[in-house]
Amino acid sequence: MAGGLAGWSIVDARTAGEFDAGHIPGAVSVAWEQWCEAPPAGSEPILSQPGFWGLLADPVANEFCRRLSRAGIGGGEPVVVYADGARSKGREGRVAWMLLYLGASCVYLLDGGWSGWLAGGGEIELCRQSSRPPAEFALSVQEHRRVRLPQLQELYRSNRMPLMIDTRTDGEFRGHCYDYQPRKGRLPRSVLVPFSSLFLPGDRFITRERYLEIIPPGLADEPYAVAYCEVGVRAATFALLHEMYTGCPMPVFDGSIMEWAWHTALPILV
Repeated sequence: MAGGLAGWSIVDARTAGEFDAGHIPGAVSVAWEQWCEAPPAGSEPILSQPGFWGLLADPVANEFCRRLSRAGIGGGEPVVVYADGARSKGREGRVAWMLLYLGASCVYLLDGGWSGWLAGGGEIELCRQSSRPPAEFALSVQEHRRVRLPQLQELYRSNRMPLMIDTRTDGEFRGHCYDYQPRKGRLPRSVLVPFSSLFLPGDRFITRERYLEIIPPGLADEPYAVAYCEVGVRAATFALLHEMYTGCPMPVFDGSIMEWAWHTALPILV
């Protein structure tokens, strides 16, 4: 296969419409929005729309293994996930993080993404259905890759709140947007590392040297830091890049600001 991806499971994390318009040959479509819990009862209707609530659903109750196996994704084979760089706002990172959390042993992000594939002369496939045979994905949850709200609540109340890496924009961090959120602002003990700062022109990831320059001083040695954003998508990409460049896995708060802010007893800073 062009691009040297023969023998890999290829996962396209873009939207269904983008996938249908053309994808890497042999790729299967996995959209992160299809793997989330429903928002709490009483939430604004907009939060029930795909992409507005990021909390990962229960993998057993929602038959994640069956769904991944039917898509031809096995947990023990190498998987490469792609979207379209900064324009995709972390979709590939979220799907790659989910696969690693569920127990996949070997997951990569395609540097340069879809645009890089096209620029390099990569082949395009238009069929909607994957021809991959079913595989076997065995669940082996890696809890160190995820932080859930009850954990953060307990840490906050006991004055042990971890360093929270906010990967949104400066406007979001300061509480200037968006009105559909339960509350606007940031979590306690947050520092800003914008998602956009992780990319070079052409949608390649920044180098390790540049990464270590832009992160807060001491983060590489921080014993416990957590990545978050709005719905745990941009944060997942940051966490995986951090792991690649420091060797230290960083957990993701997949509920992120939406889940935290929905609970009015928890503080939001502006």
